[in-house]
Amino acid sequence: MSSIGSSVEQMTQGHLRNVQQLAVFYTGHNNIYAINIAKVKAFIITEEVKINDTPTDSPVIAGIATIRGEPVTLINLDTWLGNPVLETLEYKLIIFCEFNHKKVGFLIKDMLDIVEKTTEELRNSEEQNSKITYTTYVKVHDHDELCTVFNAEQLLKDIGWTSDGTDQITKYVDSQLADKKLVLAAEDSGVAREVLKKFFEKAQIAYEIYPNGKQLLERMDEIDASNVGMVITDIEMPEVDGFQVAQFFKNSSKFSHIPVIINSSMTTEAVKNKMDSIGVDGFVGKTDIKTLFSLVSQHLK
Repeated sequence: MSSIGSSVEQMTQGHLRNVQQLAVFYTGHNNIYAINIAKVKAFIITEEVKINDTPTDSPVIAGIATIRGEPVTLINLDTWLGNPVLETLEYKLIIFCEFNHKKVGFLIKDMLDIVEKTTEELRNSEEQNSKITYTTYVKVHDHDELCTVFNAEQLLKDIGWTSDGTDQITKYVDSQLADKKLVLAAEDSGVAREVLKKFFEKAQIAYEIYPNGKQLLERMDEIDASNVGMVITDIEMPEVDGFQVAQFFKNSSKFSHIPVIINSSMTTEAVKNKMDSIGVDGFVGKTDIKTLFSLVSQHLK
């Protein structure tokens, strides 16, 4: 793993195809978890960075590490998942990530693999456990083992980095659009769906929200395209992801006039390049209500 400190965007080109690449790792007690590699900036060897045991309001926060010359909050996934916690240096690696332009590091015991999964191979599990986005299977010593992709939106909410959006909606949604056209949204995170619902209702926008891209696209078989004002989609979803949703609309002679906005916590350059290649009409980070209201106002009017 000599290249572990290098940029992940140089390691993988999975974002250029309709597959999700997952960084699969072991938690402290050898449970197998994963994160979408499009959220990852780099893998850092724990012992090579200085970690300050800074007091925090959340036991999930393990301290502050200096990574690439800047302070990065460290998260202990074992604490958040309810598992016994190891000593910090027993976690060999830090997965350095970016969510909504916030940088965070996850302490993990060790890397297992980087695997490619089609969206059809992912199973939504949030209804059973809000800390899980979806599950899949990965090969470990020639055996299929269950792998869990944790719900980053739920984690950020639990440590107080994001809210239910009420304050921002009150502050930035300063007029009612009351547009007759329908806004269709695809979002697999329950946390983010609630924010979108409150936003649409405050702005008096007609809306439908689906838990994945497949259900949104199936709805297009039933609806008059002239009644759809715009589409808002997350990226990371099972069955059909947001990139596939955007490509469907942009490549369709029937629906290409419908604006497509990406609403995602994945804000790396790799993701932005993929969106540019598809030709989406806008991007907004999750919980960025000010930008969301501006984009929706622009495209519905």
